[in-house]
Amino acid sequence: MYFAPKKSDNSRLGLSHLKTIHYWHRPGGGLVEVIEKMREKGITDPTLLGTSYMELYIGSLLGLGLQESEKLDFWIGKPKEDPPDLAFMTMVFDEKERLYFHSREVEITRYRKQDKSLIQTILDKDKHYPGDYIIVCFLEFNGHEELKKISEELIGQLKNIHHVFLVFHGMHFVYLKEPPRKEDLAGKTSIVQLSPIFSTQEINLKESLEKWRLDNKKLAYLDNAKVFYGKRDEETIYPKIIKPN
Repeated sequence: MYFAPKKSDNSRLGLSHLKTIHYWHRPGGGLVEVIEKMREKGITDPTLLGTSYMELYIGSLLGLGLQESEKLDFWIGKPKEDPPDLAFMTMVFDEKERLYFHSREVEITRYRKQDKSLIQTILDKDKHYPGDYIIVCFLEFNGHEELKKISEELIGQLKNIHHVFLVFHGMHFVYLKEPPRKEDLAGKTSIVQLSPIFSTQEINLKESLEKWRLDNKKLAYLDNAKVFYGKRDEETIYPKIIKPN
């Protein structure tokens, strides 16, 4: 998959709104926060949660997929104001071993296959956001879509957005040489990039959470508009991505 983290000159206030994100979390932490909310409400379907938790759920799945494909640590944060729905961050060292962070804004939409096509759902978002945003669409239906064909058509119609991803539970079948076994389907979530290239990535949620638990104390935080990275100690209360009202 292709991910290009960089400052967006066209984004709101040149990304200065990222200063309102005081803590940046690993995507696994976002997924766990959603699971905790589901347990609190006694539900087994995340789509029954409110908008903020669904945005966190979808963004966490994308972040877990990008970590696998890009071999980088990804972090997610939720700005105080919308847009964007979420922001993704990676950290890099320059040639002098100075630590920098790169961030991209993420706008989330959901496709239920009701009154319009998948392409139209994405193009409706394309009208309203600058090119450096990432659009991620969560598919919420049982069925089949010709994703490679959709990618080819979509790339020719996008006016602003360059990076478009799909997230859905299950597998993308185009590369399979034989029908999948039941054990192949269990716990699989697919991340499919539609633009600017077509690429697919599958993650196993159980395995992704097991990896997250190995470094679940990692946290990035802001102090005087500078980003710091470190491990929380045992006494530190785990800050939530979605702040309680």
